[in-house]
Amino acid sequence: MSFGERLRSLREDNDEKQKDIAKLLFVSANMISAYELGKHFPKNEKSLITLAEHFNVSLDYLLGYSDIPKHEDTRIIDVTGLNNEDIGAVSTIVSSLKKKNS
Repeated sequence: MSFGERLRSLREDNDEKQKDIAKLLFVSANMISAYELGKHFPKNEKSLITLAEHFNVSLDYLLGYSDIPKHEDTRIIDVTGLNNEDIGAVSTIVSSLKKKNS
């Protein structure tokens, strides 16, 4: 399942509208539609982390790399308060995941 399909499934399972997710990510409902249709992908890792936290799933599940929503030992990474070097490392990991998902 692709990121867009997973996002739509999670949103619908939670009885949320595209506009609800748009408000969460500070984007338009049209952009959420584009994510779900596979036409666009979130431009920053913070949006992916926000979605994973919102739906209480792992990034692997959200990105379609796993069919297990959340392992007990899976943690969502909060970049708040991290130094620039650590944020860079998180960004590198997320970029590599995005390339695999393309």
